[in-house]
Amino acid sequence: MKKLAILAALTLMSLSATCLAQKATVNLNNFDSNMAITLNGAPVGIDQNIFVQVLGGTSATSMSPLAATDGTTKVFPINQVPGFFDGGVGVVPGVAAGGNGFFQVQAWQGAPGNPGTFAASKITGSSAVFPNKVGSWNDAAVPQPPPTGEQLVIPGVIALGGGIPGVPEPSTIALGLLGAGALLIRRRK
Repeated sequence: MKKLAILAALTLMSLSATCLAQKATVNLNNFDSNMAITLNGAPVGIDQNIFVQVLGGTSATSMSPLAATDGTTKVFPINQVPGFFDGGVGVVPGVAAGGNGFFQVQAWQGAPGNPGTFAASKITGSSAVFPNKVGSWNDAAVPQPPPTGEQLVIPGVIALGGGIPGVPEPSTIALGLLGAGALLIRRRK
């Protein structure tokens, strides 16, 4: 009986260690969704110094830049096919392997040799925040398997430049309508 209890405890420990080693992963590319990055309506070229970063997390308000499976944070240029990027496989912090996370793709134009940041760029564009399933990768397995990730399904084209018109929030529209209504009532008196 004692041997059976020890064997059961060792089995549970090995299973829990395997579960802890699983990491949530996504493919850092827009080939899977076939949504190009555009500048003024045309797919960006490989010589236009466009840089991309993917953010992810457990909710739409808790996202951070994703790191590659080797631990380096990924900011990568459009340097292969115009309008498309491929940064390998990224690890999504805080998200359970095989679960769901929230993502955002940021793209910007930087100076040659200096990618800068999305916030500091003059020509910016960004996809909407979107939910996406994540894959799982066991980096503690022996031998270690190659990293794999779930497809990143970007919901729309990431448009840079060209001035995307802003859409007022409903509260702005409501205040405008209230003001217009007050003016009409005052004019009637």
